[in-house]
Amino acid sequence: MEWITKIANHHSEWVKIVNSFGEDFYAEDIVQEVYLRIISYCSEDQVIIDGQVNRPYIYFVLRNTYLIMNRGQKPIITSMDQAYNVKAPESIIDITEAYIKIQDKIDKEVNAWHWYDQKLWNIYRESGMSIRKIAKETTISPKSIFVTLKHCKERINTAVGEDWIDYKNGDYELID
Repeated sequence: MEWITKIANHHSEWVKIVNSFGEDFYAEDIVQEVYLRIISYCSEDQVIIDGQVNRPYIYFVLRNTYLIMNRGQKPIITSMDQAYNVKAPESIIDITEAYIKIQDKIDKEVNAWHWYDQKLWNIYRESGMSIRKIAKETTISPKSIFVTLKHCKERINTAVGEDWIDYKNGDYELID
């Protein structure tokens, strides 16, 4: 694993590259994430060529990690002034009960569907498999799976959309 040390010797250069993407606050975190991704998914011959760090490859991994982390939600930074105005929920029980009510509504909606839609939805929801993997396992076309799941999501959104918005906004009493 001494090849990771060769990469880490250029740490400040990697941070500058991430800064050039427009990221200042999380640049160090992104570089640390790149190290973890390289350790997990790369081999030494991909990253070190003729004893030198493969800079284009590292640039590629830095850019992709930056884009992946931008896609997700960054933590919200709250000032002390804003923290005093945050409405905390009465109790964790209210949150849990509201979430269980939403889950029950979703289950009730799914149980009213055609058996094919139910099976496909449950496979997608419970297994965590991608559409392509489901298509490969079931020999159903990916397009058919995509369209079915899209319609399923729309039906769920229609059934519990308002309750979900209330839940996200902290209005647990409005969920029936």
